[in-house]
Amino acid sequence: MKGELEKPLADEVDEKMVADYLRHHADFFERHEELLVELRLPHEAGVAVSLIERQVKLLREQRQQLKNKLGVLIRNAQYNEELSRRLHTLTLVLLKAGDLKELIEVLRAHLLERFNADAVVIRLFKDPQAGCTGAEFIGQDELHIRRFEKVFTAEEPLRGRLPPELLEELFESEAADIASAALIPIGDRDRPLGVLALGSHDPERFHQQAGTIFLRSLGEIFTGVTGVHLSRETD
Repeated sequence: MKGELEKPLADEVDEKMVADYLRHHADFFERHEELLVELRLPHEAGVAVSLIERQVKLLREQRQQLKNKLGVLIRNAQYNEELSRRLHTLTLVLLKAGDLKELIEVLRAHLLERFNADAVVIRLFKDPQAGCTGAEFIGQDELHIRRFEKVFTAEEPLRGRLPPELLEELFESEAADIASAALIPIGDRDRPLGVLALGSHDPERFHQQAGTIFLRSLGEIFTGVTGVHLSRETD
């Protein structure tokens, strides 16, 4: 009885010893080439294959996996390069804007046409009666700022499916068509200037891991140029 109980353990130890030996003696089959022909491994289809055939199959699968990963890396690099170029062009155009109204129009046009956004909304915490008109200016009262407080306290731009009430407030008549969105702070928690909202009909466009660096860079650029125009109009 005792011998029968100990046999599986002995087999397991023996297998481990064999595996360790082969792992540390990679030239074993070079010195025993005849085993490569004699060894047979079970196949999914039930047909036995030689060790060399199995190794070739595994190597081909690994090569294909590496090729697929390389293809993904190349496509991502090309996409990021194109995105960087577009962002650079957008920055130059924004710097040429003559006033705040033109700045907003230029940003909205570029995001819709060249960054494939389905909706672009800008809300600035600036009183309309201070020489500014349009839905972009929602005033400086605490209610408006507190409504977007989470945008300024989050570490990254908010992305994904927004609450229905916030979708309706930002995108109004287009709210029902917005499947995913990104909320980008203009300014920071110490000096909130407003929010920039990008909407998409695609639920996967602005998911939780989407385009963090791009969205953050876009927010920083627009914050810089917006701050300049706001300070000019205040002076």
